[in-house]
Amino acid sequence: MKYRKTIATSLLALLCLSGCKSIPSYSADYHSAKNNMTGIMLNDAQALAIGTRFTSTFNTLGTPEFVNQASALYAEQLFINDTLSQFSSRQNLVEHFKGMNKRVSNVTVKLLSTSYHQDSAYVHWYMAYDFKFLGTHQKMASHGISEIKVNAAQQIIFQQDFWDPANGLYRSLPYVGGVYSWLLPFKKSS
Repeated sequence: MKYRKTIATSLLALLCLSGCKSIPSYSADYHSAKNNMTGIMLNDAQALAIGTRFTSTFNTLGTPEFVNQASALYAEQLFINDTLSQFSSRQNLVEHFKGMNKRVSNVTVKLLSTSYHQDSAYVHWYMAYDFKFLGTHQKMASHGISEIKVNAAQQIIFQQDFWDPANGLYRSLPYVGGVYSWLLPFKKSS
């Protein structure tokens, strides 16, 4: 009983302390990068090629080939916000990818559609994977859209991912999912 009280008190203290920290919005960074990073002007075929290369690379996530393929996909200086993290250099992004690569397996990424506007390709994708968390493997799946700009060498210089991490990740995790669902319940009407 004393052990449970200690755990409960520790969790309450952690929750209170984490509530004191706020994370700034990425919106200003996105707006600045979108306006200041210019990619090549696109057409339908180029948008499709970007989407195909992007999804093909992420289909190797969780394999030894992924880090090298992802390194070639991105330019040295870039803006990428994948909804959970933000990067401005390929070196930091690749380090992040190395960590991701250790936690995922059985990845399937499907290209659903592409479109474009000026220098931005919009890549609509579906991703399913197994995620290693606290010694367990959870099956995850999510739909999303990535806004992507590339340079003349076809390397990504700008990427903003739009997807729902609540339903695509957090709600499926052991322990975290229960707390998350309690704090922010998903409502579905029929």
